[in-house]
Amino acid sequence: MRYLKVYFLALTVITLASCTSSDDDEKLGNWIRKAEYNGNARRKAACFVIGDTAYVGTGQGTGSDNTPHGLNDFWKYDPVKDTWTTIAALGPNGVDVNGIQNIYSRFGASGFTVGSKGYITTGYSNTNNNVFAPLKDTWEYDPASNSWAQKADFPGNARLSAVGFGLGDYGYVGTGTAAEGSGTNYADFYKFSPGAAGTPGTWSIADGLKDKRTDAVAFVIKDSAYVVTGSGSGTSSISRMYVYDANNDQWLERWQITNSTDGSFDDDYTTIVRSGAVAFVINNKAYLATGTSSNTWEYNPITGYWTEKTAFDALSRNGAVGFSVKGRGFVALGYSGSTFLDDLHEFDPTVENSTNDN
Repeated sequence: MRYLKVYFLALTVITLASCTSSDDDEKLGNWIRKAEYNGNARRKAACFVIGDTAYVGTGQGTGSDNTPHGLNDFWKYDPVKDTWTTIAALGPNGVDVNGIQNIYSRFGASGFTVGSKGYITTGYSNTNNNVFAPLKDTWEYDPASNSWAQKADFPGNARLSAVGFGLGDYGYVGTGTAAEGSGTNYADFYKFSPGAAGTPGTWSIADGLKDKRTDAVAFVIKDSAYVVTGSGSGTSSISRMYVYDANNDQWLERWQITNSTDGSFDDDYTTIVRSGAVAFVINNKAYLATGTSSNTWEYNPITGYWTEKTAFDALSRNGAVGFSVKGRGFVALGYSGSTFLDDLHEFDPTVENSTNDN
């Protein structure tokens, strides 16, 4: 594994020891080390999945000038071959600048998929003499031509660390923050319609959440999208969970992810709440991992219950990416302290934990 040391990041980082709980032997799930990301190690990358391929790029890492900043390169992952291959970098010419800042470099962007195209929007850039600025531009990736085309700008406030997901014929982006550590967080959501080929597409306002949050996660199971976790004002964690009713454009509350009822089902919900996590879906169940807790949890949308699984047993991290491809779930990249990471891990929720595979 390549761990690239960087200069101190200008934000407070919660560094957690890499560990598993004492009774992990009684929990199902096994974390398996896979091929390292071929690009620079990084945090707060963006990703989307088209067909049987995952696409991961942008983020903050250390480039050829040996300073940490936004990146614009992209790579695709083949889970069958366990290989990473470079694709066109974000921008109209698809030029990878090897970490030298340009107007397309960013971190904390949001990604989603609609049909056979992938989309990247928002994020944070420091292209102007290291002055950080949130972004609103939107880009469409076409795997058939390996090219990016600019689409209509995101209509809300420029932001980073928002969530994005595709549902039916639309993409959705919401929550996030104006700047890392600013406390200016958002609860609004916007819906994107790609439109016909060659058109910029259109954005429209959608229903928002009841609480402002950043560094949350979103996942889609069948025809429903969910948003959970994240942080609110200051460093306070958010316990409300929502499911989106697309037919009525309405976010509906689900049971909270902390001990908050008179029932017994959430008595052990002590390590679900967090920020900076990732989520992925396997066999119509969602999995939450990393962030400000190493514990892994499985969500069953039919029962509404969470079940604890084997804890993530590589380096604890924030700002990773999670994705599902070919019915398998993966966690990649992120940062631990001031170290950017480039490792990739697959989670198998059905088997007993085996430290020999990690």
